Amino acid sequence: MTYQSRGRSIFEVVLAICFVAFLVGFITVLCIGNYFRAKRAQERQRQRREAKQAAAAPGGGGSNMDGRGMHGGKGGVDYEAPDIAADWGTGQIIVESSELTTYE
Repeated sequence: MTYQSRGRSIFEVVLAICFVAFLVGFITVLCIGNYFRAKRAQERQRQRREAKQAAAAPGGGGSNMDGRGMHGGKGGVDYEAPDIAADWGTGQIIVESSELTTYE
């Protein structure tokens, strides 16, 4: 079946193609913009992390610019999450140091 057999004029076909092209272009521009925004945010986060590590390191200097990342085996300050076992049914949180804290 062709477009003519369905009763569409050439103007309607061109208009539909332009509309679809606009939508695809608009979504593409949004995706590209989001990619570059996320890339800048990642770079800012990396710089903040390195500045924080440099400030907390013994001697106050040094930076982790060797490309190995935060846990690349370099002797620096790495974050380690605390071990927490939670029992949400009773509202009690038991921390590793055996302290008992209740929230009501």
